[in-house]
Amino acid sequence: MSSDEHKASNKTYYLLLAGLIIGVIMFIVPAPAGVNPNGWKVLGLLVPIITVWATEAIPVGVASMLFLTLVVAFQLVKPDVAFKGFTNHLAWLMMGAFAIGAAMQQTGLSKRMTYWLLSRLNSFWGLIIAGYAANACLMAVPSSSARSGILAPVLNAIMDTMGRPVESKFSRLLTYNFCTATNAFVGTMFLTGGAGNAVMLALYTELTGKSVSWGNWFMIMVIPSLIFAAVAVFGSWMIVGSPEPEYLERVKDSKATKEAYAALGPMKADEWKVLILFLLAIFLWVIGEHIKLSPGFASLIVMGLLFLPKIGVLPSKALREINWDIVLLIGAVVGVAGILDATEMIKLLSSVLIGPILTPLSNWGLVGIGIGSIVIGLIAHFLLPAPNNLTLAVPLLVTWGLETMHMELAVVLAFLGFLSVLGDKLIMFPYQMPPYYVYLAMDVTDGPRFSGLLAKMYPLLAVAMLIGAFVAYGLIKTTGIGI
Repeated sequence: MSSDEHKASNKTYYLLLAGLIIGVIMFIVPAPAGVNPNGWKVLGLLVPIITVWATEAIPVGVASMLFLTLVVAFQLVKPDVAFKGFTNHLAWLMMGAFAIGAAMQQTGLSKRMTYWLLSRLNSFWGLIIAGYAANACLMAVPSSSARSGILAPVLNAIMDTMGRPVESKFSRLLTYNFCTATNAFVGTMFLTGGAGNAVMLALYTELTGKSVSWGNWFMIMVIPSLIFAAVAVFGSWMIVGSPEPEYLERVKDSKATKEAYAALGPMKADEWKVLILFLLAIFLWVIGEHIKLSPGFASLIVMGLLFLPKIGVLPSKALREINWDIVLLIGAVVGVAGILDATEMIKLLSSVLIGPILTPLSNWGLVGIGIGSIVIGLIAHFLLPAPNNLTLAVPLLVTWGLETMHMELAVVLAFLGFLSVLGDKLIMFPYQMPPYYVYLAMDVTDGPRFSGLLAKMYPLLAVAMLIGAFVAYGLIKTTGIGI
């Protein structure tokens, strides 16, 4: 172990020890006046779990389940409250989506779809459009890391044909938009685009009793996500400047993507099977609310077909490839919100942690609340890794809005659905999100200049987020979705 790794290990150990000591003290010391005794002990259990989330010392799903188990073991709430999240269909929606994503990757369908799009758009701006379109085709892959793993070799091949001009404007613009398309664009537009979406919606449903279908999520998020993407594309171009003419000319003659697509050969039978089942999943997700079939159970149907002998394409060992950590987390976060609500701690924490920020800003109306939500999302992002930050931030934001009467349900869903989910992906440093790590590990652009671009884009994208939240609010008020 290197000295740096040793220091990091010691830091993790001391942080976990501090969290454990604080938790034990809160169990020993009586609850302050006016505080629910069970709620005080819940908070004592939550503090060490938060340190585990922050350090990722053990998988987040396992840590979340440990918290639920301890709360029940100490008889602070009933089991049906703590484990209620596992009756919510959203955990099963993500499990089915992970299976579909695994099938697309295993058969090569995801690679074929990507190369097909990129091989037909040979200009610089065509590549950027193809990058966004390719990610939209991967809407059933609920992991930005997995999507970036599919697309990173494509970007790497393009840069090879350009002579790898890593310090060029061309490389920064192309890499930035590939990252944005992979991480923020499709990860926000589709409910299955990322775990954070399911976490946010599960919490919203638990606290308000309202739900949103896969198709309705798309209706709410499509226009705001397109606005965000447009600002990302043209904002980065304004900051970086026009790509070098020699690379614009060279990319027109690039044969990298065409050769890569041709090398795949004819579409195989297993690819056709996965494509048909993928389209079936989308169909069921869209019409589910009309036939009283939740997206989660529709995903389980398609997942069953993917594992069915002679019909499906997945072997039993593919179950190991499903991100069970995220599935457990999504089920557990509803329990966390329910526990905090049942023990009356959610109101106390909301007034102490959220009130000082949002209450003064609420004097500016919804704009102030939107700005405050962005600030809280940014703070949570730096304190905890995704999507754990949403687990605490969203319940407290929802409670503040409803308790203070500053936010009706339409505002809550619009601002939290867009600002919370997208705010987590709106970063200033590339090391904070895996997709950026994956792309930059390919050495396709200059790191310091790329980080500078991210920092300069943050204010522009924050404004785009705020505009998108108001557009989502208008759509929710008009359609009545989720309220």
